[in-house]
Amino acid sequence: MTQQDEVKPYRAKEVAPGQEAADVVAEVLQHAAEREQAGKQRIKAKGPPKWMLPLTVNLGVLALYFIIAQPDFLIMSPIEDTRPDAEVLQSTRQGVYFDGIMRVDAFIAANGRAPSSLEEAGSALAAHGVNYSVQGDSSYILILTIGDETITYDSQIDSSADFVGAINLPG
Repeated sequence: MTQQDEVKPYRAKEVAPGQEAADVVAEVLQHAAEREQAGKQRIKAKGPPKWMLPLTVNLGVLALYFIIAQPDFLIMSPIEDTRPDAEVLQSTRQGVYFDGIMRVDAFIAANGRAPSSLEEAGSALAAHGVNYSVQGDSSYILILTIGDETITYDSQIDSSADFVGAINLPG
């Protein structure tokens, strides 16, 4: 043999022909053993972060303070009507006129009789404290109390224009 016959390709390894397969089998078995060993170990679950306890304690103390001391900024103040009393009475009269008197008068014109209740006439004023009573077939009385003032409308005696005051009435 010549020297050229003994030359091996540069990719050729210097191991026995079955050694490569044996190395692969050894690696697979080693990996399986590592997985089995890792499966037997218990991993301890992590607890809450260290900053969670002080935050929880501080929020609890703050909530307890709000419950016991009730600072002024937590107390809701009721809605107060800042309009003068005369303006409140006038707007109430207008509301009673538009949602009460006009609806009852329209019901009387359509049916020839007074409705038995404000709801029958299509008004929601009864839910707001307006008392309604029928006086005969086509007359009625509306009564509403605001504070110390009582507003009364009698359809036989009062004219609707005088009751509501100086606004542009339809018609």
